[in-house]
Amino acid sequence: MSENAFVFPAVPRSKAVRLLDELAVAGHGGWATDTRLFVWLMDEASGLYRDWEPEDIANLEQAVGHRPEWAVQINYRLSRRADLAALAVALLDDGGVAFDDFCSYVWTAVEIETDTVISGGRFGEGPVR
Repeated sequence: MSENAFVFPAVPRSKAVRLLDELAVAGHGGWATDTRLFVWLMDEASGLYRDWEPEDIANLEQAVGHRPEWAVQINYRLSRRADLAALAVALLDDGGVAFDDFCSYVWTAVEIETDTVISGGRFGEGPVR
């Protein structure tokens, strides 16, 4: 089963595209890494917030100060969580935040890089039982 994470870099979209072009192979409207992460740019027109809970959007808006118009969506398997974290940290090098499928928490690059545990789980991974 695959999971999704959303990264909201604090850089212009064009800079995020250049970085993704350096870190992954472009094709079919997105990118793929050699570690089997699949990446797309998403915006509101393409359904960025379609399946989000209202409180998750509110948490994101509060953390960023506005509703981001676009994000980098990363599809991954749990066995590739370390690769997800590395890509997210690279995308957040100039600031920004990330969100995963597991909790209503807005993650910073430092929290992702240091494997901070929030609500019993780390970025990209549900609570450990």
